[in-house]
Amino acid sequence: MLSRAVLVALSLVLPSLVGAQSSVDLAGNRPATPGVTRTTLKDDAKYSVTRVVFAPGAGEVPHTHPYDIMIVPVKSGPAVIMIGDRKTTSVKAGEVQFVPRDVVHSVTNTGTVEFEVITVGIK
Repeated sequence: MLSRAVLVALSLVLPSLVGAQSSVDLAGNRPATPGVTRTTLKDDAKYSVTRVVFAPGAGEVPHTHPYDIMIVPVKSGPAVIMIGDRKTTSVKAGEVQFVPRDVVHSVTNTGTVEFEVITVGIK
Protein backbone atom coordinates (compact mmCIF):
# COMPACT_ATOMS: atom_id res chain seq x y z
CA MET A 1 0.00 0.00 0.00
CA LEU A 2 1.31 3.48 -0.88
CA SER A 3 2.02 5.93 1.94
CA ARG A 4 -0.01 9.13 2.29
CA ALA A 5 3.05 11.19 1.27
CA VAL A 6 3.42 9.21 -1.96
CA LEU A 7 -0.31 9.52 -2.73
CA VAL A 8 -0.21 13.30 -2.18
CA ALA A 9 2.88 13.63 -4.37
CA LEU A 10 1.21 11.61 -7.14
CA SER A 11 -1.96 13.69 -6.93
CA LEU A 12 0.12 16.84 -7.42
CA VAL A 13 2.06 15.53 -10.43
CA LEU A 14 -0.43 13.35 -12.33
CA PRO A 15 -2.92 16.09 -13.33
CA SER A 16 -0.23 17.99 -15.21
CA LEU A 17 0.93 14.82 -16.94
CA VAL A 18 -2.47 13.64 -18.14
CA GLY A 19 -4.25 17.00 -18.42
CA ALA A 20 -7.11 15.91 -16.17
CA GLN A 21 -8.44 17.86 -13.24
CA SER A 22 -8.25 15.93 -10.00
CA SER A 23 -8.21 17.12 -6.46
CA VAL A 24 -6.40 16.66 -3.17
CA ASP A 25 -8.45 16.33 0.02
CA LEU A 26 -6.85 18.93 2.27
CA ALA A 27 -8.65 18.07 5.48
CA GLY A 28 -5.40 16.70 6.87
CA ASN A 29 -1.87 17.97 6.40
CA ARG A 30 -1.54 20.26 3.41
CA PRO A 31 1.57 19.92 1.25
CA ALA A 32 3.66 23.06 0.83
CA THR A 33 2.95 24.94 -2.40
CA PRO A 34 5.73 27.12 -3.84
CA GLY A 35 4.72 30.80 -3.80
CA VAL A 36 1.73 30.25 -1.49
CA THR A 37 2.01 31.30 2.16
CA ARG A 38 -0.67 30.32 4.68
CA THR A 39 -1.10 31.84 8.13
CA THR A 40 -3.68 30.29 10.44
CA LEU A 41 -5.59 33.06 12.22
CA LYS A 42 -8.08 30.82 14.05
CA ASP A 43 -8.69 27.08 14.15
CA ASP A 44 -11.12 25.60 16.62
CA ALA A 45 -14.00 23.12 16.63
CA LYS A 46 -16.30 25.48 14.68
CA TYR A 47 -14.12 27.58 12.34
CA SER A 48 -10.86 27.65 10.47
CA VAL A 49 -9.69 31.10 9.37
CA THR A 50 -6.56 31.37 7.23
CA ARG A 51 -4.76 34.21 5.48
CA VAL A 52 -3.37 32.99 2.15
CA VAL A 53 -0.90 35.05 0.11
CA PHE A 54 -0.14 34.08 -3.49
CA ALA A 55 3.06 35.30 -5.15
CA PRO A 56 2.71 36.36 -8.79
CA GLY A 57 1.91 33.27 -10.85
CA ALA A 58 1.44 31.01 -7.83
CA GLY A 59 -1.60 28.82 -7.40
CA GLU A 60 -3.06 25.92 -5.51
CA VAL A 61 -3.71 22.46 -6.84
CA PRO A 62 -7.42 21.74 -7.20
CA HIS A 63 -8.56 20.45 -3.81
CA THR A 64 -11.54 19.85 -1.53
CA HIS A 65 -12.47 20.37 2.11
CA PRO A 66 -14.91 18.37 4.24
CA TYR A 67 -16.65 21.63 5.27
CA ASP A 68 -18.04 24.77 3.61
CA ILE A 69 -15.52 27.51 2.78
CA MET A 70 -15.85 31.23 2.11
CA ILE A 71 -13.04 32.89 0.15
CA VAL A 72 -12.75 36.65 0.72
CA PRO A 73 -10.13 38.53 -1.34
CA VAL A 74 -8.24 41.18 0.65
CA LYS A 75 -6.78 42.75 -2.50
CA SER A 76 -8.30 43.16 -5.94
CA GLY A 77 -6.39 41.73 -8.82
CA PRO A 78 -6.15 39.41 -11.74
CA ALA A 79 -6.66 35.98 -10.23
CA VAL A 80 -8.55 32.87 -11.18
CA ILE A 81 -10.87 31.29 -8.65
CA MET A 82 -12.24 27.93 -9.77
CA ILE A 83 -15.19 26.49 -7.85
CA GLY A 84 -16.41 23.28 -9.45
CA ASP A 85 -16.86 24.16 -13.12
CA ARG A 86 -17.34 27.91 -12.42
CA LYS A 87 -14.39 30.20 -13.19
CA THR A 88 -14.08 33.74 -11.78
CA THR A 89 -11.36 36.00 -13.22
CA SER A 90 -12.40 39.49 -12.09
CA VAL A 91 -11.65 39.47 -8.39
CA LYS A 92 -12.46 42.45 -6.17
CA ALA A 93 -11.50 43.01 -2.54
CA GLY A 94 -14.31 42.12 -0.15
CA GLU A 95 -16.25 39.89 -2.56
CA VAL A 96 -17.23 36.55 -1.07
CA GLN A 97 -16.93 33.30 -2.99
CA PHE A 98 -18.77 30.35 -1.41
CA VAL A 99 -17.38 26.83 -1.80
CA PRO A 100 -19.66 24.00 -0.66
CA ARG A 101 -18.08 21.09 1.18
CA ASP A 102 -16.33 18.49 -0.98
CA VAL A 103 -16.42 20.71 -4.12
CA VAL A 104 -13.16 20.94 -6.07
CA HIS A 105 -11.74 24.48 -6.03
CA SER A 106 -8.51 26.44 -6.43
CA VAL A 107 -7.07 29.95 -6.50
CA THR A 108 -4.30 31.14 -8.85
CA ASN A 109 -2.67 34.58 -8.97
CA THR A 110 -2.43 35.60 -12.62
CA GLY A 111 -1.08 39.08 -11.82
CA THR A 112 2.33 40.62 -11.26
CA VAL A 113 1.90 41.50 -7.56
CA GLU A 114 0.90 39.47 -4.50
CA PHE A 115 -2.75 38.42 -4.22
CA GLU A 116 -4.24 37.77 -0.79
CA VAL A 117 -7.39 36.08 0.48
CA ILE A 118 -8.90 35.20 3.83
CA THR A 119 -10.57 31.81 3.89
CA VAL A 120 -13.20 30.93 6.46
CA GLY A 121 -14.01 27.26 6.88
CA ILE A 122 -17.24 26.45 8.70
CA LYS A 123 -16.73 23.08 10.33
